[in-house]
Amino acid sequence: MMQKLYLIAKELAGSRFISAVVLLSVFLSVFAVGLYRVAGDGLSHYISDRFASSIPPNTIRVSTRQPRSSFIFELKRPAAPGIGDRTLRTIVRMGGVAEIHPVAALRIPVQARVSYLGFNYRSDVLAFGAPYRLITGDLAGGRYRRLWRDPESEKVVPVLVPRAILRSFNDGMAAANGLPRISERGTVGFGFRLLLGKSSIRALEGHAESDAVVAGFTDQVDALALILPLEMVNDYNARFFPDQRKEYQYAYVKVKDHASLVRVSAGIQKMGLVVESEKTVSRQILKLRDTISLVIGMLQAIIIIIAVIAISSAAMIAVFNRIEYYRTLRVLGASRIFLTATIVIKHAVLGLAGAWAGVVLLQYVTVRVAEYFNLAGIVVPVSLPEDAFRAILAYCMLIPVVSAVPALVRLYFKGLSRD
Repeated sequence: MMQKLYLIAKELAGSRFISAVVLLSVFLSVFAVGLYRVAGDGLSHYISDRFASSIPPNTIRVSTRQPRSSFIFELKRPAAPGIGDRTLRTIVRMGGVAEIHPVAALRIPVQARVSYLGFNYRSDVLAFGAPYRLITGDLAGGRYRRLWRDPESEKVVPVLVPRAILRSFNDGMAAANGLPRISERGTVGFGFRLLLGKSSIRALEGHAESDAVVAGFTDQVDALALILPLEMVNDYNARFFPDQRKEYQYAYVKVKDHASLVRVSAGIQKMGLVVESEKTVSRQILKLRDTISLVIGMLQAIIIIIAVIAISSAAMIAVFNRIEYYRTLRVLGASRIFLTATIVIKHAVLGLAGAWAGVVLLQYVTVRVAEYFNLAGIVVPVSLPEDAFRAILAYCMLIPVVSAVPALVRLYFKGLSRD
């Protein structure tokens, strides 16, 4: 046993120049591959956590297909399904969906009546219902947030006004009719009367008149209509049209990331619904991330291939420079398996030593780089997990062994013979 250990140690000490080449090849390949990996992880982190999050994925607007029409009238509703609660549950199950905010149209006639300093004005208006979580940031204060959740508490209907309506009035109607411009801040809290179920064209039996108050202005709902609490709109629709199924005009689907935006949009389109979202930016971000990963992977593969070629050549030279030594050991009784094992052990030890040195240098360099490289968003990892460290050592032990296989095969079958 001691004699075998001595021969293994002698094999490790032999061909020092070639061993140094193998050791240096493993050392440099580990350091270079690790450096590319660190750079790739830093860029991927920047793209995923900083760059992509600074350009949030757009909210998907889901609506039904437009029906066929003749001249100015719609002829037939499309065969595509409407947007109901069941449709919303199906979208949620697609995965990657953060929130869904349905918007419903108030399907009864509505009229607003304004009285202010002797000025009386009435106008038929449109109304939509929006959920609290969609517009909570646009409500002007705590009172209006409580009122939106429970309008019956004060018997007052909270109303949000789209800023598009305010801009249209100030930039178009006010100047044309000699009226003063309306201030957004001053209008909050303004009270008026709202007729639900009655307009200048039609009055439904059981219509009601209620006090209303401007609770704020919003850009969340892209409709030129007054925005009311969704529950109130659903209740009025059910009261006046009990036979009609509850459906929403459209829904805003907020997704978690850009990959979810692309995937969920495709899934909703397969349901026969119309999807409106800016998917181009999301696709470009995903393509950029994949391209960086591909480039980093190709560079790593090139370095590993070069290292394998260098180690294979060095192993071939080392083995056949010592061919007479191996033949002598063979004459003295050493088996081919033992001679092969000594060479395998030698290359495994060289790979282990080179990998360990490469990892140590890599960690030292990354620590120094992290101290002086302060580009915002680029995160340089300064520590290596234990499982990753063990995996690197294992793989780098295998690289020299696998690279030496051609030399071992030739030595085993031909080099030890005296033919």
